[in-house]
Amino acid sequence: MPNHTIEEVAGHVFELLKEKIDLNTFFIASNDGQEVDVVKAFNREEVLLEEGFNIDFQESY
Repeated sequence: MPNHTIEEVAGHVFELLKEKIDLNTFFIASNDGQEVDVVKAFNREEVLLEEGFNIDFQESY
């Protein structure tokens, strides 16, 4: 089985989800208890969240 990055896998998953689920935004983020980092994001029409977005964990909700 080949090794894939989280970004590659997320891109494939988003391709499947956007065909089946009518939502504007999907994202995958990492959370280390200190910060939340958006690893991959998909916005169908309106951009609500972008890849690379980073926020302090205490400020996220």
